[in-house]
Amino acid sequence: MEPILFTWNGNEVAAQPGDTVASALYRSGLRTFTYSYQHGRPRGLLCLTGSCPNCMVNVDGVPNVRGCTLPVRSGLSVLSQNQNVYRGFDSPAVKRFPAAPPLSESPHHYEHTYFQFDVVVVGGGPGGLEAALESASQGVQVAILEMEGALSGPASLAQKIQSHPEITTFLNCTCFGVYEGNLLGAVQINHAAPNTETLLHLRAGRVVVATGAYETQYLFAGNDLPGVMLSTAVLRLIHRHGIVPGKRAVLIGEAEPRAQFQAKLESAGVEVVGSVPIESVVRAEGADHVTGLVTDTVTYEADLVVMCGPLVSDVGLVASARGQAVSLAGAAVGEGITQRDYLLPQSAQSANAIACLCMDVTGQDVVETIAAGMGHVELIKRFTKLGKSACQGRMCQTAAIRLCSQITGQTLAQVGTTVARPPAPPVTLGALAGMRHHPVRRTPMHYQHERLGAVWMDMGEWKRPRYYGKGTPDDCVKEEYRAVRERAGVIDVSTLGKIEVKGPDAGRLLDLVFTHEFSTLPIGRIRYCVLCDELGTIVDDGTISRMDQQRYFVTTTTGNVDYVHQWLEWWTTAAGWKVTVSNLTAGLASMNLAGPLARSVLQKLTDCDLSSAAFPYMDWRQAFVAGVPATMMRIGFVGEMGWEIMVPAESGNHLWEQVLHAGAAVDLRPFGVEAQRVLRLEKKHIIVGVDTDALSNPYEAGMAWVAKLNKADFIGKVALSRLKQTPLDRMLVGFEIDGAAAPPDGSPVLVEDKPVGWATSVRYSWQKEKVIGMAWVTPAQAKGGSRITLRSDAVDYPAQVVEEVFYDPAGDRLKM
Repeated sequence: MEPILFTWNGNEVAAQPGDTVASALYRSGLRTFTYSYQHGRPRGLLCLTGSCPNCMVNVDGVPNVRGCTLPVRSGLSVLSQNQNVYRGFDSPAVKRFPAAPPLSESPHHYEHTYFQFDVVVVGGGPGGLEAALESASQGVQVAILEMEGALSGPASLAQKIQSHPEITTFLNCTCFGVYEGNLLGAVQINHAAPNTETLLHLRAGRVVVATGAYETQYLFAGNDLPGVMLSTAVLRLIHRHGIVPGKRAVLIGEAEPRAQFQAKLESAGVEVVGSVPIESVVRAEGADHVTGLVTDTVTYEADLVVMCGPLVSDVGLVASARGQAVSLAGAAVGEGITQRDYLLPQSAQSANAIACLCMDVTGQDVVETIAAGMGHVELIKRFTKLGKSACQGRMCQTAAIRLCSQITGQTLAQVGTTVARPPAPPVTLGALAGMRHHPVRRTPMHYQHERLGAVWMDMGEWKRPRYYGKGTPDDCVKEEYRAVRERAGVIDVSTLGKIEVKGPDAGRLLDLVFTHEFSTLPIGRIRYCVLCDELGTIVDDGTISRMDQQRYFVTTTTGNVDYVHQWLEWWTTAAGWKVTVSNLTAGLASMNLAGPLARSVLQKLTDCDLSSAAFPYMDWRQAFVAGVPATMMRIGFVGEMGWEIMVPAESGNHLWEQVLHAGAAVDLRPFGVEAQRVLRLEKKHIIVGVDTDALSNPYEAGMAWVAKLNKADFIGKVALSRLKQTPLDRMLVGFEIDGAAAPPDGSPVLVEDKPVGWATSVRYSWQKEKVIGMAWVTPAQAKGGSRITLRSDAVDYPAQVVEEVFYDPAGDRLKM
C-alpha cells in the first residue's frame, strides 16, 4: 500500500493508513511538536486524546488543530505554531518558530442539523453501549455520540448497536455542552471532506453521560519535556499505530498500575530500566528531549518516561447540566476507578514543574498564590490562569489540587475543583455560526452594470458598482468624476430607502419623528430631513417630498431603511394616529442623472419642462420618461444640476439603457460609489455612519439649522435644546492637504503630536488638485486656517482646516 504524503513545515512526510498527523510525525522521528506559551519550553506528545495543548498545529491554514486526533490525509500542509507567544518577549519560542502563518483562505463548509431523541448517550465505550441498549430495549429512540471514528466497546455490543433500529450512532462527534432543556451541542467532523464540520442540536428527554475516565499527569521538575508521556498515550502508539515509542523507559506511579504497564511495555520491545513511585522523583533531565530521570536514590538513563497517572472521571459535561435530566454510567460514575492517595515530590513546587501546560503556570506559581492567601483552586485559577485555556484544566487540575492540599493541609474537597464551562472542548467559530446565509440584493440594473464592467462592492446586503472599467481604480474613478463635473453622468441609486407615508396624520408623524417641519411643506416640494433619537444623536438623513395633502415620500440611506420604516410604524402605533407606512424600496428602480449637460440628456426622453423656472431645485414632478411613468426629483447630492428618476422596478433596465443612449452624444458615463463619494465630499455632504458616529449630534456636525426647536415637540427636542446651550466637545470640519498622497479614512488627527480627533473621509479632489476631507477635531482646531496633522503608518500629513465648502460654495451649479 502506498504511503500517504503530507508536508510538515514544507518537508514531505510519509504516513501510513490509520495514522493521525501526530502519530505520523512521531513515526518520522519528530519529538518536539511545539513550544510553550511563555517560557518557550519544548513540548512533545503527552496524552494523544486531544486533552492537552502539546500537539496543536496549523493544518491547511487552520490554527490550533489537535494533531493527535486528526486523521492524516494526502496533501495536508501542516505547520508548527506558537501563536500565543508575545512577539516582543525574548523567549526561545520566538527564536525557534517563525511568525504565525496566515489564517486559512480555503473554503470551509459548516452545517447545522437538528434532532430529537428520547435518550442521548454521550460516549461509545462499554458503559455507553450498555446504557444505549438498555434504553432502546424499552422501545425509545436513542442516539450515541462517540468522539472516535468507531465504537470502543466489545465487538458483540457494537454489532448489536449497529443493527438496532432504535439506535442512531454519530461517530467523530464531540459533545461540548448540555444546555437548558436537555439541549446538547455537538460537533461532528467529516475527516473525508476537508474543513467540513456539522453542529448538531440534539434535544433529549434524558441524557446519559458515559464519557469514561482519562489519565492525568504528575507534577515534578521537567514533567513537560518531550518524551515524558502518559501510559495511555504510549499504549495508543503501540497498539493503534504500531509505533514503539522509545528504547529505554522509566515508569512513574503507583505500584499496581506500574506492574501492569511494565509487562505491556516489555512485550512491545521496550526495555524498562526503572519503576518508581512519584514521591521519589526529583526531576526529568534533558534539553529538547528527556534523557533520564533523577530520583532521590538513583539516576536512570532513558529516552521515555511514562507516567501511570491518576484516572479522573470525565464528567465536565455534568457541571454545565445542573437541573437537567442527566445521569452517569460506566467509568464516568467511578466504575473500575480506584482512587489512591499519594504525595507529590518536593520538586513539584519548583519553577521547573509545569502545572498548566496551556498557560505555563508552574508549581512555584501555585505555591506563591497560596502564600498570598488564595488556597481554593478557583482562586488559584483566576490568579495564575491555571486551567483557563485549551484543555480547561483536564491535564492540570488534578495535580494542582493535590499540590494545594499538600501545602495547606486541606482535604481535596476543601481545595475544591474548577468548573469546565461549555464549549469544552473548544469549538470553531465557523461551526457555531453555521453556513453563511448572507442575503444578497441586486438592483434592477445589476446585469447592465456587469456588462459595463462594474467592479462590485458590498453595501449592506446590496451589490453596488464601486467603479466601472478595466483600468486602475484611480484612472477609472477620475474619468467618472470628470464626466459628472464637465458633462453628465448617471448612477444607480435604487438601493436608497423609499418609504411612502400617507394618511390624515402623516404630516404630524413626520413632524414628530424628524427634526424639521413637514406638515407645512408645499405639495410638489422636497426638503432635506434628519432623524435623531431621544439623545439628539443623528440616526439617518434623506429627503421628504410632499406628493399630495395626505401623502409623503421619504428617502433614507441604504443601510437604515428598515430601521426608519420600523421607527415610523412604532411611533404611529404609540401615538394612535391614522397613518400607513409602506416600504417601496424593492418595487422601485431609481437613478441619479447629474452634470452640467444633464438637462439636455433628460429632455430627449421626456416632454416635461425641465427649465429652472418650471422645474426648480428641490421640486419633484411626475411625467413619462422614455415612455415609462416616472417620478423626477431635482436634488443634487453630488453638487451638480441633477434629477433623481424613479420608475417601477421592472422598467429600470429599459430606462437605464435609454439614458445611456440619450447621453452618448455628450459622452455621458455611468459612475459608481467611489466617484460619488469624491463628488459629495467636495460639497461637504455627510454620509451618516461614515462622517457621524453613535454620538454625533447636529450642532457638532455643523448642521444646527436642521433642528427646528420652535416646533411644538419632536423626538430629541429636549436633548437638542440642552445640547444647544452646552459647549461643544468636538466639531466636524473640512480640511485640505497639499499633494496627491491621501491617508486612509479613520486616520488620527494630531496637534503638537497629541490626538485631537480623527478623519472620517479623505479623498483626492481633481477639482482642487489636492487632498480634501472631513474630520472630527476639538473646537480649538475648528477655525479656518488651523493647522492639523493626520498620521498613518508613521507618516504625517500636514493639513489645514477649511470652513467653506470645497466646490461651488454658493450652490449655483445645483440651480442652473
